[in-house]
Amino acid sequence: MSATTSSNSLISVQGLSKSYGGVHAIQDMSFDLRKGEICGVIGPNGAGKSTFIGLLGGALKPTAGTIHFDGNDVTRLDAAGRARLGIGRTYQVPRPFLDMSVRDNLLTAMFALNPWCGNGEANDTCDAILERTGLLGQRNLKARNLPLLRRKRLEIARALAIQPRLLLLDEVGAGLLDSEVGELIDLIQSLRSELDSVIIIEHVLRVVRECCDRSLVINFGKKVTEGRTDDVLDSEEVAQIYLGAHGGATSQSKDAPLSGKALNLDRLIAPRTTTSPPKTLLYLQDIHAGYGQAKVLQGITIEIVEGESVAILGTNGAGKTTLSNVISGVLKPTSGALRFDDKEITVVSSHLRARSGIAYCPEGRKIFANLTVEENLLINARTKDVAELSERLEQVYSLFPDLKQRRRDPGTAMSGGQQQMLAIGRALMSRPKLVIFDEISLGLAPVMMDKLYQALSILKAEGMTMVIVEQDVQRALEIADKVHVLERGQIALSGSAHQIMNDPRLRAMYVGEAKC
Repeated sequence: MSATTSSNSLISVQGLSKSYGGVHAIQDMSFDLRKGEICGVIGPNGAGKSTFIGLLGGALKPTAGTIHFDGNDVTRLDAAGRARLGIGRTYQVPRPFLDMSVRDNLLTAMFALNPWCGNGEANDTCDAILERTGLLGQRNLKARNLPLLRRKRLEIARALAIQPRLLLLDEVGAGLLDSEVGELIDLIQSLRSELDSVIIIEHVLRVVRECCDRSLVINFGKKVTEGRTDDVLDSEEVAQIYLGAHGGATSQSKDAPLSGKALNLDRLIAPRTTTSPPKTLLYLQDIHAGYGQAKVLQGITIEIVEGESVAILGTNGAGKTTLSNVISGVLKPTSGALRFDDKEITVVSSHLRARSGIAYCPEGRKIFANLTVEENLLINARTKDVAELSERLEQVYSLFPDLKQRRRDPGTAMSGGQQQMLAIGRALMSRPKLVIFDEISLGLAPVMMDKLYQALSILKAEGMTMVIVEQDVQRALEIADKVHVLERGQIALSGSAHQIMNDPRLRAMYVGEAKC
């Protein structure tokens, strides 16, 4: 190990890159963290934040570049080795030993790194950390009995048990109520005097604004900008990253549709009814849903009529994908009701919802690696009529010519954008009445996003009913008829795309209130 960094730098990253095949998750990243700093790392979903913290903590190995910690080269050192040097981390989803007590969770961490620590010293240190993190009164409870905020506190306490100099906090604000976020902020701020430095990967920008001296912005795996947190969060550059080119305030008319060439897609889109006005196709009433102790959706009511394009927007963790899962049947609501095509579907399974006409194009594409492109399409056709299958395939290929050229290739052998085309085409092969598009732009270059949204504009012109769950605000607004913006699992804004586009509250939800 060689000392090559400034004596004031606790961690120094130079030319760091991480690739998965042809996907560049982190590209040529350079970054220095000074001793005494709390630094935020922000960016939209899929920007590379989780990969970055994985590289810093040692869970991932870089493709290129170096990482120095307190002057020592730790680039090839594993996570355990880095923990021994003083790098601790938490995870977005707490990972305690559920059947151990809170105290034993901490002792396990302490003895793992220092097996020679005496019992008395260990117990005293453990109790001090538990008191520090507000868990002393629950020290004998099993971890599984803790509510989410307490589990988040336990996650931080376990990281502190190894006595780190640098603490990496990964999405600690996810899934918490406003009051709980406030408690977490107080805890993080109180740690400043006990640690050399803290890096916070976070989508709850209130945490970043109130805790971080400096912030780093990542998008498409690259460092976009860094500087004082207030300056970064208030910049137009960051607003454009989260909201699109217009930054959430534009006079551009919403009435002009995106152009798209005319195609015959009658075998991909179920025929609509002829009622006037159009009938309600999907109705969600007072939906509550979550995962275990995490209550994600709280009182969601949405109506979608035939032929509408409805955008669901919100920051990371707002509940967008959870809402997609509820509509598709992947996740059952804890309360509330759903109706689709005049039928009650609240407790109907996902495969029966698919048969009834709800198609789901999921986040992450979920392509079958052992099937060819054409086989991936055929698997969702839901018909044995050979002529019908042939017509549907040809119409998908007319929408996405790239797929026809690659139809004999494995589905996962294509680029990320082509795989997203395949995921959309696969959803259309069932000839659905409604399609949920969940984060189709995630991790893709702008030129590929253009192609995908051109396809969606064609589907819209042909009368397809669409739910568009999207992180790219501007693209979603350009194609949507109605928009619902989620914030902490509730609908915070609703209206036409033009209304939402020009509402200053939209920017505040994504990057916070500007400080003068």
